[in-house]
Amino acid sequence: MLRFATTVLLVAFSGFGVQAAPVEIVTAEAVKEARKVESFDLRADRTGLDYRVFLVRPVEPPPPGGYPVIYLLDGNATVPMMETVIGPNPPDPYGSAVIVGIGYPIDGPFDVLRRYRDLTPPTPPEFIPPSRDGASVIETGGRDDFLAFVETQVIPAVETRLPIDRQRRTLFGHSLGGLFSLYVLYTRGDLFQTYVAADPAIWWNGQGILKEQAAFLDRTARAGVAPGTALLIETSGKLVERPLPPTEAERLKRLRAGQTGREVAATLATVPGLRLAFHDFVEESHGSMLPLAVADALRFAFGRTPD
Repeated sequence: MLRFATTVLLVAFSGFGVQAAPVEIVTAEAVKEARKVESFDLRADRTGLDYRVFLVRPVEPPPPGGYPVIYLLDGNATVPMMETVIGPNPPDPYGSAVIVGIGYPIDGPFDVLRRYRDLTPPTPPEFIPPSRDGASVIETGGRDDFLAFVETQVIPAVETRLPIDRQRRTLFGHSLGGLFSLYVLYTRGDLFQTYVAADPAIWWNGQGILKEQAAFLDRTARAGVAPGTALLIETSGKLVERPLPPTEAERLKRLRAGQTGREVAATLATVPGLRLAFHDFVEESHGSMLPLAVADALRFAFGRTPD
């Protein structure tokens, strides 16, 4: 259910609750040509939870088949990053991209507890890491509700506002969002054509995603994937340890053991017809790679493989 819509804003991102880069003074004529952001809140039909959707409208007219669209999870944080990459005078073809951020009605960049719920399968307590504050209760198991919300409410809301090319949809997620991107590819691969999984949390739930991966591999072994399906997996190279008591630190280390995006990419290389790319940010951490991965998502959505 649509609850309210805010006024269209120039891309200054003051309303996103994240710090933007310094903005230069521009002429009135230049302002007229700036990409614009609007935001609106949606209440999920299945759960009654509220979300904030950020929609960036291109200035240029749509291509004959409609605009390509990139859906970004953690939209409060990732939409400003994407618009910084695209810039006020984007080179072709990036100016034609519609950017959609799926986020939360908050002032900050991340709603950590909500994203745990939205991006994960039901997870036994023994597989749930300690919360960052040591006190919050982490709820899991909402990924199918969230996927239904994206499919039945967010995508239609975007496509009633702008002419969209339904054969050029991209989904980007980082960490648990990257895990969710893989889950969508494995179970609903027709919903998007391009998937980006940045440092996906393969370890979550005892590497439970590998079961969906095995079913996906079995299903696509002969027929392959739909034409045009593409996947970019990126990983970080530097581990930044969270300050935790020794017993909790050891437990977190055990939970995070096992396969990473690198091994998953190697396995998926056997899928017929899948345009697959892998990139390792050797000098970046899990957090510092995020804006770089967002930039790569834009390029990959237009058929360009990261360096």
